Amino acid sequence: MKSIRKYGAVFLISLQNAFQYRGSVLGGFLFYTLFVFIFFSLWHAIYQSGSVAGYSLRQVVWYLCITELIVFGAKTDIFARMNEEVKSGSIAYQLNRPYNYVFYQFFHALGGMVFNILCYGLLAIVLGLAMVGPLEKFNLATAPFVVLSALLGLIINFFFLLALGLTAFRLEENLAVFLVYQKLVFMLGMFIPLEFLPDWLAAAARRLPFPYVAWAPARLAVAFSWDLFLEVFPVQLLWAAVSILFALLMYRLNVAALQGHGG
Repeated sequence: MKSIRKYGAVFLISLQNAFQYRGSVLGGFLFYTLFVFIFFSLWHAIYQSGSVAGYSLRQVVWYLCITELIVFGAKTDIFARMNEEVKSGSIAYQLNRPYNYVFYQFFHALGGMVFNILCYGLLAIVLGLAMVGPLEKFNLATAPFVVLSALLGLIINFFFLLALGLTAFRLEENLAVFLVYQKLVFMLGMFIPLEFLPDWLAAAARRLPFPYVAWAPARLAVAFSWDLFLEVFPVQLLWAAVSILFALLMYRLNVAALQGHGG
């Protein structure tokens, strides 16, 4: 219970800070709106001939709004911050504090992510309704399951980013690792649904963690089915557990090799 209260306090402080500096999301709003509008124009031109891979124009626009909501909502500076703390040696000052460093970073970032999701969620709804109208056959009763899937996507993304940030213990320059991960998340489910990819590539992608960040919750949102939920939810749980264990393992293996670079 003490640990729960401790991390709960970290989360609340982070959430309060996010509300305090709420003006910082305005620039993101502009970029989000521009991005969705550009892709809406692209998909509108493509969909002159009808549906594509089982997605109607309305579904694919809402899909894009939701994947961008997840990515913008999950946006965090954890990779850059981990790099800076490791390379400067300032991480050493946090090692003896009465909390688990990995979980502290998660709850510290969670407040900002919750705030971002609330803000960008409202924007996503406004843009989706303005561009294509309400989502066909959307059932509010299935919304909690979509939210649960989106939460698992956020967890997968955060802990993999944290683990990649921890590679700074061993690598002098690890930006390339981050860029590869980011592009795989973008291309395997964020920009376009997996169903638009060649069959062999879509099948291979389903065995990787990247589509379960954005594709799985977005697909459930625009075309929910219990068969799909029972297919992707256990896989998301698995990758969420793997990402957390990977981050903890990276921390344990690398913290012994801590060397101060600078301060």
